[in-house]
Formats: sequence, C-alpha cells, structure tokens
Amino acid sequence: MRAQVLFWFGLTLLLAGCSAIPFLGATPVPPNTLIYNAPVSLTIKTGTVLPGTTIAYSGKTETGAAKVLLTGLLAPKQVGDTLDWEGTPVPEVKVKLSTRVISFDDKAITLVGTARVEVSNVTVQAGGSAGTVLMEFDAPVTYTLGKNELVPGSKLVFTGATPNGAQFLGVEGYPYRKPLDSLQYVGRLGTRVFLQLDLRLVSYSDTGAVVGGRAIIKLEQ
Repeated sequence: MRAQVLFWFGLTLLLAGCSAIPFLGATPVPPNTLIYNAPVSLTIKTGTVLPGTTIAYSGKTETGAAKVLLTGLLAPKQVGDTLDWEGTPVPEVKVKLSTRVISFDDKAITLVGTARVEVSNVTVQAGGSAGTVLMEFDAPVTYTLGKNELVPGSKLVFTGATPNGAQFLGVEGYPYRKPLDSLQYVGRLGTRVFLQLDLRLVSYSDTGAVVGGRAIIKLEQ
C-alpha cells in the first residue's frame, strides 16, 4: 500500500510540474486578471464538505470504495482516481482543482494535485489582515520586472539599481535589497481576497530585476 501511495504521489507531482509549462496557443489572460497555480494537499473528514466546494466525503461504500459526493451525486473513488472540481467560492475568483485520491479510510479522504486560482477585476489595496479564511493556496511565483514596474497584485515597485542595491518602493522602511534578500508584502486583490507575498530578490541590473518566492492567497468567508 505504501509503494502504491508513493507512486501516485510522484505521478501527481510530475503532472503538476508539467501543467506549469506554457503551450502554444494558450488562452490569453484577460485584462486586470491574476492567475496562480498552486500544489494542494486536501483532507476531507467523513461527513463534511471541503470548504468552498461541493465535494463531500461520506466514508466507504459497501464495496470498499471511497464514497465521494460531487454536487450531490455519488462518485465512488479508489486510490489514484481523479477528483476534479471547478467553481466560484467567492465573487471574482474561479478555482479549478485537479487532484487524485491519495488515501482514504473511515475517518477521512486525502487528495493531492494542483489548484488554478483566477482572480478577476483585481483591485490592489496594500496592508490589512485576513479575515476568516474559507480557502487558502500557496503558489510558487517568479516575476521579471522592468524598471518602475509593479510586482503583480501589489504596490511593490522596482525603481532601479543603486550603490546600495536594488531599490523598491512600497516596502516598509529600508528600500534596498541585494541578491537573496527578502521582500514581504500583504494586501488585497478584492473584497474577499487577501494576498501575502514572501519573495526574495534573485537578480537585478540597471534595467530590471527578478524576484521569486511564494504567493499565499486567502479567500475569505
């Protein structure tokens, strides 16, 4: 059983990595829209619904399969089976879950895979704190910035190279960063969408900079 679980976990990670590769003819991103792709590991306890979705788990069927309910319809699942869902848990945010069953028993079912989070009609507001969280995603991000360009979804701006390092506006206090120095930011992308950026400066020059790290997206109840 352990070997089977590891096999499906490795396969899921492989597919998740492949999904990040851009393809020719991909649908362009609409204006004022941000898209994040995050790995997910989700556990649904027996008798509950995954928050923000219509995925419910009710233990095992008479044949020993996982008793999953999708929009009220029974969908028996085995380890390794796909379990996908797409919906709008909060206004202006579409979430697409592409997962597989990694394990289940009488107490819970666990899914692993990826989430595509599309935030439309973005309104950037700096600062604040998250309210009661309905869903949370932790997405890897990398941004290549031109001079005087904003980090997407934030008020952070790379303004150029100086003798003290790369200069950023929108940071608290000291504005200079050197390679591998950290950049933190919190704010909102919409009424019920909170964003936390944990970034580091990868490289910079007179004309541009590269930053990378994590974007934590919290959808609020």
